[in-house]
Amino acid sequence: MENSLKINKKVIVTLLISALIIVIGDNLEIDYYIKSIFIPFATLLISYIVLLKDDYHLKKKDYCLLIPIILILLSGVLIDIAFSNISLNFIILPILLSIFFFSLTNKNYKISGRSINWFWKLFPKNMMNNLKYLKFQKSETNKTLNVILGSIIGGFLGFIILMLLMSADDYFSFFIDKITELFQFDFYNIFLFVVSFVLLFSIFINILLNKNEKMEEVKYKNLDETMIVPILSIVNIVFVLFIMSEISKLTVNFLQIPIEYTYASYAREGFFQLLIVTTINFSIVMYLLYKVNIIKNSKNVKKLSLLLIAFSIILIFNSYYRMFLYIGKFGFTILRLQVMLFLTMELILFSCLSKKIISSLKYNDATFYFIIMISFYIMNLYLCSNSFISWLNNLIS
Repeated sequence: MENSLKINKKVIVTLLISALIIVIGDNLEIDYYIKSIFIPFATLLISYIVLLKDDYHLKKKDYCLLIPIILILLSGVLIDIAFSNISLNFIILPILLSIFFFSLTNKNYKISGRSINWFWKLFPKNMMNNLKYLKFQKSETNKTLNVILGSIIGGFLGFIILMLLMSADDYFSFFIDKITELFQFDFYNIFLFVVSFVLLFSIFINILLNKNEKMEEVKYKNLDETMIVPILSIVNIVFVLFIMSEISKLTVNFLQIPIEYTYASYAREGFFQLLIVTTINFSIVMYLLYKVNIIKNSKNVKKLSLLLIAFSIILIFNSYYRMFLYIGKFGFTILRLQVMLFLTMELILFSCLSKKIISSLKYNDATFYFIIMISFYIMNLYLCSNSFISWLNNLIS
């Protein structure tokens, strides 16, 4: 693949323009989200689509992935999203973009539990080493490309040395400041331009280098039923005890435990711990189903797994009840609405898992789970905003 990789002028010019757009956007007096997320990621997305669409065999159906990507990109532009969601977009968008680009260009690629690992094939892998492809073609254009390559590497090294010398010598620092004022140089913008181009170019090369890469086959772990059954049995017994205490607490206190509760303290108590417990339960069942594959071969493990799912669903409804009590007393906040959405997503995922264990899903499992999770993430972006929270609180008041 490396020997057949050809980089032409179109690639270089497109990525240079893209790097320039990122620098211009960073200097505009505009919203933080637009300059820090929307412009860089939208520029990367558009430039790669332009470069890939004519020269490579694309799977057209995978353009459907553009729907969640664009919705996530536009979320901070259209509404005032929560700061926590801005931080999450920095994580979610690169993962989605890696899935999109590999889906378009690699016929062996498919959404699976290993999709996130493929993100590292784009960045930061071979970031500087990929610059060698700037001079790959032996032609007259090689001289121009060599000049660009030399300028980028020299500029990067020169900037670092310059910063160190300015830090070491105040007179030299003052001297350089005078020069930049005289010629209107902005070393930060030059540095940003170089780094943006290097990143854009390196990621583009990594897409091409992994065009024919095959995904690893699932290797099931060998765990014996005699070990799994005791684990699931103990966990389920703990849930039986918890449910007994909840029934006693919420009815006539038949366990005769002398603890007084108010609605508010009950609603607050251990809520997020319960949320973590349901997440752990989901991970246990997913592991047994997709990593060990013992559920299909053992009736006991199958029954105990379904029982664990049932307890998890009860726990989710218990969490719903606690949260509704708390919301009824103090109203909605962004975090409380996020929790409600997360609980609903968990409920749907557990239902899918039980369907999978009892019979089977009709579609590719990983794609099905991916659609559910990304749909709820987009709902979280657009619903968990101050304006919508205010509307909800006015509605219930």
